[in-house]
Formats: sequence, C-alpha cells, structure tokens
Amino acid sequence: MHFVIGGAFNGKRKWVASQLDEAPFQEISEPGKSLDDGVNNILSTDLEHWIFKQFGHDSDEVVQTWKQEVDRLIEWENGHPDRRVVIIGTDQSKGIVPIEKEQRFTRDILGWCHQYSALKAERVTRVWYGIAEELKTKEELR
Repeated sequence: MHFVIGGAFNGKRKWVASQLDEAPFQEISEPGKSLDDGVNNILSTDLEHWIFKQFGHDSDEVVQTWKQEVDRLIEWENGHPDRRVVIIGTDQSKGIVPIEKEQRFTRDILGWCHQYSALKAERVTRVWYGIAEELKTKEELR
C-alpha cells in the first residue's frame, strides 16, 4: 500500500496519476465499498469528507472503521502481485484549529486515520506543490 499525503490543491492526484501511468483504477471514497473484479489498482480518496459525515458518532468507532478499511485494502492487495492500493490523504494538521465542532472532529479523526495509514503503508510520499518527497520506502522495512 502506498500512502500519499499533502495539502489540498498541492498536486497529489496529478502525481498519483503519473505514477499509475494510465493504468485503469477504481476510486473509492468510503470504507466498505465493494472492489471491482478485474481492476488491479484501487485509489482511496476524500477520507476527510467521509469523516465529516460521521460527526456525532463515537470517534474511536470511526477510527476503528478506517483501520478495518486499511486492513481490508492491504489484504486485497496481497491477494495478487499485480494489485496496488494508493490512499491519498489531505493533510489538515497545519494551520488554524477550526472553531466549529464538526471541523475539529474531522481534523482530529483525520490525523489519527492518517497515522494508521502511514504506519501500515509500505511506502509514504508527501506531495507539496507538485513535488514528491519519499518519507518511507519499502526498502526501509527490510
């Protein structure tokens, strides 16, 4: 699994598209979505939007749901050597702490979910202004 993180509008999606080299992919934006047969690339995006919709739920349960999703995607990826999972995360940790409860909830949960994604990923890349910086590589795990 490859986790790509960076600020909003910093070129993450464009960079990922260049890495996929026009290979077909399925994009998912909520945990638990069924995975299409015949697709070898899964792109998970918009986690912050799903978390925002979870406002009012127990934060631990929301994080647990995300952890189960990451584990499910890794299991799917490990099912065939040609499969690849890329999670694109939008960093919200820099800047002003939001006043609205819903926004703070989203910001906090998103940070915890990103930590888990980075922990489980074989590769972590930060993209700022279209420039990619490798933070974790598969070789470092050996």
